[in-house]
Amino acid sequence: MKNHTEKSNKLLLSIIISIALIILLGIGTGIWYNNLPENNPQRDQSSCEKSGGEWVAGQSLCLISNRVAGEECTDGGQCQSGVCFPTKLTDEQQAALVDGEVSGISGTCYPEELIKGCVQQVLKGKVTKESLCIDE
Repeated sequence: MKNHTEKSNKLLLSIIISIALIILLGIGTGIWYNNLPENNPQRDQSSCEKSGGEWVAGQSLCLISNRVAGEECTDGGQCQSGVCFPTKLTDEQQAALVDGEVSGISGTCYPEELIKGCVQQVLKGKVTKESLCIDE
């Protein structure tokens, strides 16, 4: 009986060690993958450029965008111009805007050459009075 218990304990121990090794391997792989330049473009200019982004030196910011003017967006970060222009809001949406933000909004990428002054924007799928340049 003692021999059977020892074998069971060894089997249980080897299973626990195997699971721990798999978990550690997964964590290590995740850390390695996250440190690849193409997976971490905001780290520095070199990583940004390797990811196909444009480095903004004064802000230490990497702009990675592939949508051109007129393409659908839900945030300016998706657009080459950096601005997602909202479509015309419905009367209900404009009424809801009085009390705060309106969610679930999409727009189109704004032409980069037209950015001057305050430009209406969709930010993370939302619009607010401020993002629409509305003065009270």
